[in-house]
Amino acid sequence: MHHVLFVCTGNIFRSLTAEYALRDALGARRDIIVASAGTEDFPYVVRPLVRDYLLTRGLDVSAHRRRTLTREMLDEATLIVAMSTEHRLVLADQFDRRDVPLFTEACGMASEPLPDVEDVVKDYQTNAAAVGVHVRWTIDRIIELTPRLAGRLLV
Repeated sequence: MHHVLFVCTGNIFRSLTAEYALRDALGARRDIIVASAGTEDFPYVVRPLVRDYLLTRGLDVSAHRRRTLTREMLDEATLIVAMSTEHRLVLADQFDRRDVPLFTEACGMASEPLPDVEDVVKDYQTNAAAVGVHVRWTIDRIIELTPRLAGRLLV
């Protein structure tokens, strides 16, 4: 049985999207457990922009409750997937987990980090339009690539 764990910073955007997209791609299969967690232990919440856009893409995340990454979660996972290079560094430095693929690598593609809003939109606090573009692009990219990952898991 596979147990996939997606890791990002707050577990309210990238890893959340990957978790729900993979569950959707796998359909009724119950032999693959899919979960996500964040590297920071902070009471983040899913922003309406993320929640609402995911809903337009067919993914209802309204019941999602963020989780903080623990060693136990990592020990249960058969595949750990980092959403960006910073998450891979945290996994190596804090949990001694090396060779963790980025999301694109897990999908069978070249290494491509999926950066957070603050890393791409420097004026993210005042530039809602740019934040919206980045959030939608990132969600679309994850949803677009997730069937590749599902296919690799089902082999």
